[in-house]
Amino acid sequence: MDDEIKQRVFQQVMDIFVTPEIERRRKEGKIKDGTIISKMQIIFSLDKGKNVVRLNEEIKAIATGRANKSINKGQIVYEDDIDNIEKIELTDNDINCGHITLLLFKNNWIISFDFRYNKERIKEHIEASKKFYESALDNLNKNRLRPFYENAFASSELSAKSVLLALPDKKILEGKNHKDRLEKFKNWAELGNVKMEFGTTLSNLSNLRDSARYLSSNDFKKEDPNKIKVILKEMIDFAEKNIE
Repeated sequence: MDDEIKQRVFQQVMDIFVTPEIERRRKEGKIKDGTIISKMQIIFSLDKGKNVVRLNEEIKAIATGRANKSINKGQIVYEDDIDNIEKIELTDNDINCGHITLLLFKNNWIISFDFRYNKERIKEHIEASKKFYESALDNLNKNRLRPFYENAFASSELSAKSVLLALPDKKILEGKNHKDRLEKFKNWAELGNVKMEFGTTLSNLSNLRDSARYLSSNDFKKEDPNKIKVILKEMIDFAEKNIE
């Protein structure tokens, strides 16, 4: 981030979040005039439905930095012991939230942000997707195409939801409608955020699942399951990379 962009981001954070919060606390007598603010954090939570502004000792984060001397585990670390801060992450208490965190370090502001939501939930969905993927492979190896397509659809839908969960959309978190999820993922693919093939595969598998499970047609027998299994793995890999 160059200095011009950094200054713009800093000013926007101050104007939109921090300054109004400081003024509110002043009026309520919760902060004294002249208080020096050296740490700021805005937590974006879908669960709570509101943003939380933290100042100074209130912030909760894990900072990764480069030390300029040997440091033992559990030892108190001071600013002079660190050459630079490389990464700032949220603690487990806020694992499913997005954030902007600013730290005054060696007279310079370190700005870190991650607007991806639901990281822990995404990991759970990816693990579930892998299980259905493994079941699909087992069924394919035994030439059981009906359960293959049932498990293939489950895997693809979970992978798709893993991608969508990173967005600030509570409907994705709470929604249980297959059709809505397919439509959202299709739109996300059309915007170029994922491969179009992922979107078309999910939609196709929804139809093939009906064909195989509900005996609505023999369409599932006309598809190439080996091609589908390759795309399923790509979808899982993409979902994992998306939260790195």
